Amino acid sequence: MSRCELLVLLLLALPASAQQAPTNGLTREAAVTQALEHSPRLIPAQADEAAAQARLKGARLLLPSNPQLSGTVGPRLTHGHPVDLTIAVSQPLDLFTRGSRVGAAEAELAAARARLESQRVEVAATVKESFGRALAAEQRLQFAEQALSLAQSAVRIAQERFEAGAAGRLEVNTARVEVGRAGRERAVATQALAAALAEVRVLLGMSPETPLTLSGQLALPAGLEPVPEDLEARALARRADLRAVRQTVEAARASQQLASRQVLPTPTIGASYTRDDRTPVVQGSIGLTLPLFNQNQAARGEAAAEVQRAQGSLTALERAVRTEVALAAARYRTARVAAELYADDVVQALEENLELSMEAYSAGKLSFTELLILRRESLEARRGHIEALEELNAAAAGLDRALGTTAP
Repeated sequence: MSRCELLVLLLLALPASAQQAPTNGLTREAAVTQALEHSPRLIPAQADEAAAQARLKGARLLLPSNPQLSGTVGPRLTHGHPVDLTIAVSQPLDLFTRGSRVGAAEAELAAARARLESQRVEVAATVKESFGRALAAEQRLQFAEQALSLAQSAVRIAQERFEAGAAGRLEVNTARVEVGRAGRERAVATQALAAALAEVRVLLGMSPETPLTLSGQLALPAGLEPVPEDLEARALARRADLRAVRQTVEAARASQQLASRQVLPTPTIGASYTRDDRTPVVQGSIGLTLPLFNQNQAARGEAAAEVQRAQGSLTALERAVRTEVALAAARYRTARVAAELYADDVVQALEENLELSMEAYSAGKLSFTELLILRRESLEARRGHIEALEELNAAAAGLDRALGTTAP
């Protein structure tokens, strides 16, 4: 095998910065959009929103209680008197509690919608992370296959050198061991890619039988901008989970007001028809509950405790959001620096070192074992580069999660 052929084989292990991305397949943007439409993780939050809408519809009823119909019939004990008949209908009136009831239901609906939006943010961030892991798994499999191909060719080269008396048996055995190690790495990379694609399918609500091909590859985004300094203010204003807790506080206050107003007397109006001694009598009636004993003490106490709990949850969540934003921004800055170092310095040095080591090996200045060591170090550094890009993708998704955005 010629020197040029050897050089081509070794260059297969180089970082494929010029590799062509798939011309078709699922992009990250399309994956996020599909997940926001079909992810099973959104089903509970969607059901909660539908239930809150139903409760609001019930709270808006002008007469939440149904009318009550009653009647009496029976003869008088005195001989010769006819049967008396009385029919009455009554309707409680909701004069004091409807506004509070509607206010509480509206706040609960707003909180449910905010929780759904918060879950959408979580789903979008998780899809971005999973998509990045799948792309990284694809790249690892590509390099594992290239490493296996190179190792198999190296066995043939070593055998030719051995037969020509230019190499010993140790060189041949080392090359064969390298084939086994490269084959195992390819099997591990294949399994990792299958697991990553399965995770993406689950997030997108796809069946296992549905073909899935990803479009794109992990790369350092062009024109990375510095992380803004007002991230905390953005998160506090945008986060849907914060809006949900704020609406929960409003719902708790409305429920507290409702519990207080339920102490007020409930008026009831009605009408009755009576046939007394064959003489019909029609009468109107009005009633009023007297809250002498049960003044709704339990409900009022529970409502006050719920307000306190909701306010405490809001304060704690605001502190947690500030911490999450700070950690997410720091993680993103660190991942960005690491990825830029790999992209700008290390990869170029690896390419040059591989070319120089190939020339040294061809000239007899470098042993085959030393060449294998250099190649392994090169591939390991390339894996580090992929890991740096994968971490940058995950850090960016984590920053989106902390800011509460679903943008692809």
